[in-house]
Order: sequence, then structure tokens, then C-alpha cells
Amino acid sequence: MGLQNLAMEQLGKVYIVGAGPGPADLLTVKAHNCIKEADVILYDALISRDVRALFPENAELIFVGKRAGDGVDVTERQNSIHHKIEKHAKQGKVVVRVKSGDPMIFSRGAEETSYLQEKNIPFEVVPGISAFNAASAEFGIPLTDRRGSNSLHLLSGRDVAGKLLSVKQLVSILENRGTAVIYMGTKVLEEIYEALDAVHRECIQTTIVSRSGRWDAEKFKGTLEEMVSLNSETPVKTPALIYLRMEC
Repeated sequence: MGLQNLAMEQLGKVYIVGAGPGPADLLTVKAHNCIKEADVILYDALISRDVRALFPENAELIFVGKRAGDGVDVTERQNSIHHKIEKHAKQGKVVVRVKSGDPMIFSRGAEETSYLQEKNIPFEVVPGISAFNAASAEFGIPLTDRRGSNSLHLLSGRDVAGKLLSVKQLVSILENRGTAVIYMGTKVLEEIYEALDAVHRECIQTTIVSRSGRWDAEKFKGTLEEMVSLNSETPVKTPALIYLRMEC
């Protein structure tokens, strides 16, 4: 047997697992099975105690989440995660990368899978319930509705370069009977409001869901102006989602 084939046999496998919004009973069966079989688990700060309680005692647990004010560069942190995953996979271990929500929605899952592809490391993505549909179910927020919304759009408050989302694009979505869900948007809510004209400010119905799936989850609903004022007076706890629809 050649050295190359031997090296391939020694490779482990990586599972990029979505842990959902927090409650362990919202994990998929496959996600739970992957966690149970893990030799190594790399997990983020938003992984709940309920989910962490399922981590096997004999697995090596590696916290790779962001801590407020830790001063670590985002790119440096992500590269470190890539290298840790690669290291353990090349030792023949089952590596489970546990991410909150769904790993391919605003979660750097694409960066991690691209890296694994480049390194020819076997991997599989296990989807999870994302925050947008978890919060929708928890608080009865319709994502589409034939009476008022025929499309769904997931947006980020800022892009990777820090640029504010396109308000022109947002207005087009809402005017065409779409529902817009903004991730990481509470810090830019006022900027969005300021960029709109008076008509849109009055017509956009806004719902903010804070910490969906957790014991302190909350929902706030009103006009965009009311939500901007609310968030300015007492900042909404994060993580939070903003749901926008045109009501007139």
C-alpha cells in the first residue's frame, strides 16, 4: 500500500453541525448522533448549556467562541479554528464543529468548508434550525403570507467590510411584498431609519426578537420609528433579529 493511500486511511472526518437556537430538543437526530460519536468538539460561545450537556465525557472540548473585548482579530481567530480542525482530522479523529443556528447562514460555515476542501479533508455539513425560523415559530411571526408577503430575504446589517446594507435593496424587497430579516442589525437600525424617506418610515412594520430560544427571549413590535426609539433608550439584548414588512 502506497504512503498516499495510507495517509488517506488515517484521515478522520469532520462534521460541521448546526446546533439550532439553543434548546437541545431542537437539534436534529443526525446532529445529536454526530455529537455522541465525536472525539473532538469545537464549539462557539452561543452554544447553550442544554446542548453542551450532550457532549460526551470522553471527547476533547475546545472552546473557539468570541469573548467580549478579547481583542482577537476575526481573521486570526478563524484561521486558528481551521488549523485546529485540520490538526485533529489528520490524527484520524471524528471532529465535530458545533455552530449555533444553521452553519451555512451568517456563520462562517462556508469559510470552514472551503478550507477543508482545499486540504482534501472529508467533511459533512449537518443543517440546524436557524434563528430566523426559530424566532418565527416561537413568536408566531409569519415569514411568508399569501395575503401580504410572497418572498423571504435574509440580510446582514453590515457586510464583512463594515458597509451598511443597501437601503435601496431593502426598500425594493419590501415594496415587492417581501419579508426582510436582518441579522446583526440592532446596531445599524437607526442608520437604516435615517436613510429612508418619510413614507417608508411610517409604512414599515418592524418586529425585533431578542435571544430566541433562550429563557430571556423577548419580542418587540411596532413602527420602525418606535423600534429605533426603543433600541436607543434601552439597547435590545443580542443576538437579535429584525423582521421588516411593508404595511401600507
